[in-house]
Amino acid sequence: MKKKCFFVTFYYIITLNSIIQKVFFKTQKNQSMNRFLLPLLILLWSLLYTGWWNCNRKPLCLGEPISAVATSEVAISSSVIDSVKIVDSVKVVTPEEQILFAPLDVYFALNQSGIKKTAEVEAFLSTAKKYFEKYPDKKLLITGHTDSDGSDALNQQLSESRAKQTKSFLLKEGFKASQLSTEGKGEKEPIAPNDTPDGKAKNRRSTIRLQE
Repeated sequence: MKKKCFFVTFYYIITLNSIIQKVFFKTQKNQSMNRFLLPLLILLWSLLYTGWWNCNRKPLCLGEPISAVATSEVAISSSVIDSVKIVDSVKVVTPEEQILFAPLDVYFALNQSGIKKTAEVEAFLSTAKKYFEKYPDKKLLITGHTDSDGSDALNQQLSESRAKQTKSFLLKEGFKASQLSTEGKGEKEPIAPNDTPDGKAKNRRSTIRLQE
């Protein structure tokens, strides 16, 4: 657009310059024509200003610079692309996953690996079984924990044993070994203070959750 305006303005300059030269040449022969020279000069500068205004100022007066049009189009395109990326990156969580991603605490008796089976455990297992029917390649992560009694090495070993015992329990419930992974955290991740018997009992546990 600006390039076109430049050529139009340049055309005005060449044309009017030619007219002025002709008029000036004639005025040299006829001094009475000098009175036409000033109006022609005024006309020249008026047309030049008009060309310049159309190229540079008119879009600004209309409230939308020409350069801003392309900028706004690029901005809109970038915004659309970013929106698509955000939509693609957002994972839809199913109702089953909302339950399975929340860690389920499975509790043990003192110095034992026996599991306390509760209604909450039953509900979790039922949901997991239905979920694995649709997504057999998914996994459950089983993490064993202990209280603070005993040495770190003993508690680490006990937490790993509890995780494996929980895995054995899930295998009996119909889950595949390939769908279960285990780890032990020892006494590193308590959920209650270890200075009371009740707190220690809460920390002697395994957690089961869907592995991301």
